[in-house]
Amino acid sequence: MLATLIGLNEAIVIQQVHYWIKNKEKANQDYIDGRYWVYNTYEQWQAQFPFWHINTIQRTFKSLEKKGLLIVGNYNKAGFDKTKWYTIDYDVLYRFNPTSYQNGEIVTPNWYDGTHQNDQTNTIDYTKTTPENTFNVLNGAALKQRSPGRARKPIDMTILEKQIIGSCHRHGIEDCAEYVEIIKYYYNAYSQVFHREHPILSRPAMDGVIEALRRGSDNVDGVDLETYQRLINQHFQTQYNGCDYNICHFMTEGIRNNRFYEACY
Repeated sequence: MLATLIGLNEAIVIQQVHYWIKNKEKANQDYIDGRYWVYNTYEQWQAQFPFWHINTIQRTFKSLEKKGLLIVGNYNKAGFDKTKWYTIDYDVLYRFNPTSYQNGEIVTPNWYDGTHQNDQTNTIDYTKTTPENTFNVLNGAALKQRSPGRARKPIDMTILEKQIIGSCHRHGIEDCAEYVEIIKYYYNAYSQVFHREHPILSRPAMDGVIEALRRGSDNVDGVDLETYQRLINQHFQTQYNGCDYNICHFMTEGIRNNRFYEACY
């Protein structure tokens, strides 16, 4: 899958950029130099990815630029406007994984909603659109679906972040940034695979997750976001018997050690 080749965050961003490019094609807007372009400030992108810190969004876009998957331009009307314009180099995308781009569509999840293409300088505003068909970034065992009409309210990432920070402080951890990013990454991956929010953890359960991260395991030493992203990606591609893919299961030492051998060797 594409996410295992370029990273989960990168795959999500590529799909979102692709989604807006397709909208530009339908509206016949912003076709410049033989390509359709999408533009947003990082703050506007964050409205579409509220589960990420703006620094994560910046790193992800820069990663895609370095990989050659995103082409950058500046077609702003005002010279002082430095908002970046993006389009996808589909030839590069196809070289990464031919199966990820089929019949003009990228086989990754669709992210939508939020602020988009409405900067006052550019004065373009799209009507909010909700695609009906979504795809998983990662392959994993499907969980039992909730009954119709019992959809769980989306998790407030601000509240989740406060919960993580509170647990970190109870463990004497002052620098909580990596802990926050790892857990939010896990929650996001879970929602991408199973199309619903991760269950809310109790205070003792969150304390257990933080303690497991702090303690590490035989092979996972330290709280490193990049390493954990690889482990989490691998985790959601692994078939387990009777597993609900709760983060508490992932944080067990044996699970992390096994995923480390698979993803990092």
